[in-house]
Amino acid sequence: MKGYQESFEAIGVGSILALLVLFPHELIHAICFKEDVYLFTNLKQGMLFVVGPEDMSKARFIFMSLLPNIILGFIPYLIFLVNPNLAILGAFGAINIASGAGDYLNVINAITQMPKGSRTYLHHFNSCWYMPEE
Repeated sequence: MKGYQESFEAIGVGSILALLVLFPHELIHAICFKEDVYLFTNLKQGMLFVVGPEDMSKARFIFMSLLPNIILGFIPYLIFLVNPNLAILGAFGAINIASGAGDYLNVINAITQMPKGSRTYLHHFNSCWYMPEE
């Protein structure tokens, strides 16, 4: 029975840690910008996000969108898969993977809607793309 209790404790600790990295998640997005970055918070509605006024390529936008999920989600979860004794990392990674749902929607939209050579910029809750003049 002790094994189950340890697992539940690890899941609880991993879950709490995942909540504590919500702000660092946004900071990881922010480091992908070359210019100004603005952090918006509305914790009552569970909203925390960054936007920047600069244009970026489709590839850079996808990288910016996925980087926090890779660092805080997929890498810890893969470490847990290699060493299942690290259940805290498993819970931490799994919750961070799930918390990137909005980022995944941005990536899906970029992949399916942005033509080759297009540029994107963020405006409030929206990412907008355009074709630059040559």
